[in-house]
Amino acid sequence: MRVLADTGPIVAAANRRDRAHDLAAALVAQLGRELVILDPVIVEVDQLLRARVSGDAGAAFLGAVANGEHVVEFMTRGLVRRAVQIDARYRDLGLGFVDAALMAYAERHDLPILTFDFEDFRAAPPEGGYWRLVVDEERYRSVVD
Repeated sequence: MRVLADTGPIVAAANRRDRAHDLAAALVAQLGRELVILDPVIVEVDQLLRARVSGDAGAAFLGAVANGEHVVEFMTRGLVRRAVQIDARYRDLGLGFVDAALMAYAERHDLPILTFDFEDFRAAPPEGGYWRLVVDEERYRSVVD
């Protein structure tokens, strides 16, 4: 089953100092080629890894993506429009483009999301109900608390 990846779990999987590292690393490894990474997530992960971990970590992530370890998908004009609509609808949350893009893509392709950003995904549900998240808050909290 394909799963859409948010930035947080990918960064945590690469950052041994992150409290969710073990959980994130296990999930990323388990999902492998079933993990779908959107182009704006690639940019955000690269920037955060270089800032928080090292340039080598950013380069290793980009190499893994380039070598096909995960599926890369690209935002279409229609998905960008939908992401902008979602961002505008929930402007008070300050979602930003990456989270709105994940929501637009998950909505269109009916995919579960691997995220640790429970607050935003809970506060900005799709029109039909709720996002299918791979990890629930309880499991995440049991690991990081």
